[in-house]
Amino acid sequence: MEIGNLLFGRAGQDKFTALSAFYSGNLVRWNDIYNGGGDWRYTRKGGLSGGMRKVASLGAAKAVCAELSRLCFSEGTKPVCADKETESFLERTLSENGFYDRFPAFLEKVFALGGGVIKVYLDRGVKLDFITADRFVPTKWDSRGISGGAFASNVTVNGKNYLLAETEELTDEGLVTTNKLYRESGGELPLNTAFPKMTERSVIKGLKKPLFVYFGAVTGALAQCEPLGASVFAGAVDTLKSLDIVFDSLSREFILGKKRIIVPSYAIRGEYGADGEVKRYFDANDEVFEAFSASDGDDLKIIDNTDKLRVSEHTEALDKLLDLLCMQTGLSEGALSFKSGTIRTATEVVSKNSRTYRTAGVYRKMIANRFANVAENICLLGKMSGELSAGASSKATLRFADGVCEDESAKTERALKLYSGGLISKTRALSEIYGVSLDEAKAMEKEDFTNGQ
Repeated sequence: MEIGNLLFGRAGQDKFTALSAFYSGNLVRWNDIYNGGGDWRYTRKGGLSGGMRKVASLGAAKAVCAELSRLCFSEGTKPVCADKETESFLERTLSENGFYDRFPAFLEKVFALGGGVIKVYLDRGVKLDFITADRFVPTKWDSRGISGGAFASNVTVNGKNYLLAETEELTDEGLVTTNKLYRESGGELPLNTAFPKMTERSVIKGLKKPLFVYFGAVTGALAQCEPLGASVFAGAVDTLKSLDIVFDSLSREFILGKKRIIVPSYAIRGEYGADGEVKRYFDANDEVFEAFSASDGDDLKIIDNTDKLRVSEHTEALDKLLDLLCMQTGLSEGALSFKSGTIRTATEVVSKNSRTYRTAGVYRKMIANRFANVAENICLLGKMSGELSAGASSKATLRFADGVCEDESAKTERALKLYSGGLISKTRALSEIYGVSLDEAKAMEKEDFTNGQ
């Protein structure tokens, strides 16, 4: 039983027709491309026998998503809270749930599929569930965001496989959660078949927000699925196809360009195989001299008929296509290039305020806002379970750990140009160059003036 069919059958409303088409069309396609697939993945073989062969893949879609994930969430990123108790509880909860290991992979899938969900729940402590877009369907939303959703999970209990469907929706009662169990092949089962302690319907009163947070790629929502985001490579599918075609051609260049030697017929030997057929071959180690007659000396030559490999033409084409892919996905030219001399250093990325740097900034803002909601849910359940005191703060934000620092020479050069052009004051220029406050820069300026006198 497919996850999509289960979730949409669970919703069972006409308003989900467009969403169903989105999931069975765009989402399935993006997931296939991200995993190295695509409708161009197979092509016809040559020869009379026909058949199909698999096209070699460069894996550019996954590379883009992995690069964006790495840029937006680097090692050392930590939550910052208003009080120590909340910060300690939040840090402990995130570590126990493997957040710092799981979130980068989750974020990569968010970029690939356009979105994803982090759900918070209680199970002998506060737990986090990372749900990919293909296992989540929004059931209730407005201009403020998604307030209801359906989730699907594959579960194995006592060696048997099941599908667990769960919905969360805000009602006048509070947050209503329902659970249903299905056979893997289809057909509903009593919930206690696999989960004897799980209730089919539960209500948490007083909640004004769901216990899940939707992370959406900010590439813009598609018209037919307003609450959901789109894959970062949704507009670059043709480029991804071209990349694979060129990469496949490069791979086959080495197969079809294998060394080919033309030898005269007299040099061919023959032996009978086990099937009684004569097998003909050329023995490169044969050093026996033989006498023969020939009217044309060219008939006796061994000729190398190997074509020159067109490696440089292919790599140049790949570089051009990778630059185009970078432009389409918000990265700077050369961000995915392997050509010598085109990749910029990490400090240059920041100093030049490149497209990559600006794109990462936009995504980081989205991540920080969504994480604040996740942290609020964690603290809420922490207070409900007694792990966090009622008076503790529920507010938290992310402090991003940049793996890069702004290049000092570029920063100084920019400040001097702005000062020379009359766009900033000398005080502001000193502040920018030395990384000090405006008051400290004023003191420096005054000190220099006094010494000059």
